Amino acid sequence: MAPPEKTLAEPLCAWLSGWLAKERLPTEFRAFALAGDGSPRPFFRIDVAGKSFVLLHEPQWTLSKDYAKHQAYLEGQGVPVPAFFSVDETLGVLLMEDLGDTLLQMRLIENPEEKQPWLENALRLLARLHGSTFPVPIDLPISERRFDAAKYRQEFDYTLECLGKEYLGLGGLTAEADLSVTAFCKTIASFGPDVFCHRDYHTRNLLVHQEELRVIDFQDARLGPIEYDLASFLYDPYVGLSESEREGLLAHYRKVLSAFPLSRKIDWATLPHRLRQVAYQRVVKAAGSFASFYTRQGKSTHLPYLVPALESAIELQKQLGSNLPTLPLVHWLKKVQEKLA
Repeated sequence: MAPPEKTLAEPLCAWLSGWLAKERLPTEFRAFALAGDGSPRPFFRIDVAGKSFVLLHEPQWTLSKDYAKHQAYLEGQGVPVPAFFSVDETLGVLLMEDLGDTLLQMRLIENPEEKQPWLENALRLLARLHGSTFPVPIDLPISERRFDAAKYRQEFDYTLECLGKEYLGLGGLTAEADLSVTAFCKTIASFGPDVFCHRDYHTRNLLVHQEELRVIDFQDARLGPIEYDLASFLYDPYVGLSESEREGLLAHYRKVLSAFPLSRKIDWATLPHRLRQVAYQRVVKAAGSFASFYTRQGKSTHLPYLVPALESAIELQKQLGSNLPTLPLVHWLKKVQEKLA
């Protein structure tokens, strides 16, 4: 189904017409609203005489303020990201390359026989992203924020609020459970070294464009361990993977990363355990995000992924045993299944 046509506000029309004129393109255009997945920022596809662009408009310019700086850096390192053509921070607008609508998730669903090569491609790309950007330059915005204990705790609290309270109508944690969350956050915050962490590396933030993968939605990048991006992908609720598939893909990532000095900084013997710990935090956080899209944005598109996210967290809980937050995951899952029935 084609996206709905949209009339842009006059300041946006004037800005866009000015840019088109400067580029010697026709100043008449058509705008179509794009879904933007879980982002609250509006995106538009701009059609101009057979050419198309994507326009992002965020007047407050808070979520997108570092997007262009990180894009320029990643592009310079050879990471395949969309080209950015023009940015106006005052108006809160960014015009970028249109890479189409083929999410890697959709490509895998439509062509399951291609699953393995595409997944390996994505892990190869992630290894290149981590390896080519290490160590991260201190003048990038990302260097001012990292996955510390406070950030991990904030993400747990977000799930407790959006999933537990707002979506399921449940109360908070006991004092003992609360302490267990804090202790766990301190543990995983000690993992390193810090790399350029995409923060949301999964099959809905990878686009297939001209049979190549392109990385999008990296404006929230922060310093963190390789485990975080690996967990985002290997435990992606959008695409279920078996343990053997995860092991094979992790080995593929390690092989590609071996070409970079970063590889020698990783304790590979203990990585699988650390990865499961971070994956536990990551899938619990993902469940909170899926719930928030519904409770705070009115989007029901991600509710079906609540069940696989919670099931994955429960399985990780069984594998890891002790020293995990005592979250009522089984109860949450039961309540979610009842609401979705």
